[in-house]
Amino acid sequence: MKVQCESCGTKLSLPEDKLTPGTSFSFNCPKCQHKNTVNVPAEKTPENSPPAQTADMESSAEDEGGVGEIYDEGAKLALICFDPGPTRDNLKKMIQDRGYIPIIPSGTRDALNRIRLTQFHVILLDENFDGQNETDNAVLRFIQPMDMSTRRRIFVALFGKNFKTLDHMTAYALSVNAVANLADESEFDKFLRKALADYERFYKVYFDVMRELGKV
Repeated sequence: MKVQCESCGTKLSLPEDKLTPGTSFSFNCPKCQHKNTVNVPAEKTPENSPPAQTADMESSAEDEGGVGEIYDEGAKLALICFDPGPTRDNLKKMIQDRGYIPIIPSGTRDALNRIRLTQFHVILLDENFDGQNETDNAVLRFIQPMDMSTRRRIFVALFGKNFKTLDHMTAYALSVNAVANLADESEFDKFLRKALADYERFYKVYFDVMRELGKV
């Protein structure tokens, strides 16, 4: 779906599989930070449709505690679900060095709203994020049952105190791409480099075919 900032005119593309027909939502323009509110048509919006206009109602996402943020088409986005501290700061720098835009949610509710509205390429999740643990982590539970057409587009790394870093069986059992032990923070840069490379290599043929078919 194509939208346009009503303030500066920046044109943006939204992933339609993240939008609920017949609803509305708000987003901050990545260029001027103007808050826009958009109606999602009941039917799929054609590519040549005019930009969506401002709605009278606030978005359901905002009512739930977050405002959707829209980024330039092609931007590589990484959601870092860690509580404030040196580990989060280090991961933010590492992910920036790899060309990703780091997004820091304020808590579980904000993280879930963002995942619903935005196509993230990377999610880094501390199992204890926002006072939770592996067995009741709402972000992890939201990701695990995702449809594969969406899930395979997201690299998910889970960090915890009891994992063996790069334990493939544990990662498979938890439906994530990689796991890391928080005690191995000095090796996180190497961990991310290897885990992301393995993920990209595994799905390279699939994404190449999807690009040829015009579906990526």
